[in-house]
Amino acid sequence: MAKDFEDLVRDLENENGAVYREAAELPQRIGTLENQEAPSEPETISFNNFGLLVAGIVHDLRGGLGIIRNIVGFMEDDLVDSAYQADLCKISRSLDFCELVLRNLSTLGGQDIFQPQAVKLKDIVEEVFSILERKLVDVTLVVETDHNVPEILADEGQMKQVFMNLGKNAGEAMPDGGTLTFRTCREGQMLRVEVSDTGCGISPENQQRLFHEFFTTKDRGYGLGLHIVHMIVKRHGGTIEVESKEGKGTTFILHLPIE
Repeated sequence: MAKDFEDLVRDLENENGAVYREAAELPQRIGTLENQEAPSEPETISFNNFGLLVAGIVHDLRGGLGIIRNIVGFMEDDLVDSAYQADLCKISRSLDFCELVLRNLSTLGGQDIFQPQAVKLKDIVEEVFSILERKLVDVTLVVETDHNVPEILADEGQMKQVFMNLGKNAGEAMPDGGTLTFRTCREGQMLRVEVSDTGCGISPENQQRLFHEFFTTKDRGYGLGLHIVHMIVKRHGGTIEVESKEGKGTTFILHLPIE
């Protein structure tokens, strides 16, 4: 039994490494395509090339994630009622999120997927926070919502993507710890949503470019996270803006239609 478990873990690590290697090649592959662009029609060619690039990457990553999910399924069957169940549950939920990321990345590649339903943002945020919990070291998570906040019509998967991206960015802005706050209230026919951190803040120059495709200030990053957030919020008929002061923290403010 112990040997079988070790073999499963080894297979899981190998497949996980393959997925991360594939993702790590994304910036280089984008750069190669950009260098191939003809100067006469850069925007059109760039978009078409990006769509092909995304389709290939999504296909490869889904294959790797599928193998990981199968391995986790075998482990769950073999380790029923064991001390590992909680960890396996977190792995499974993280795989669900990876699938959501790929689904939304497909949207960037020109595949229009939108499945609205009645959702409670508070429930979505609490689930996302539970996934991020181990990554947000020394970060206090706070959820504040009015008792009369209604459900909204939204794509649940895309909303998870929004708050996962915002939560990850907030955590990275607070390497020494801090507070991450999710707050909602009703403003007429709109739901006001705030995601605030007490991190390093964003310079005024970078705030102007924050939602642009491929813009990033990170040493490792694709510059797609906030761009996808902006796309999703806009698709839901909402708006997003940022308020930030360097050294004081950042607040992203979303307005989403209730009906």
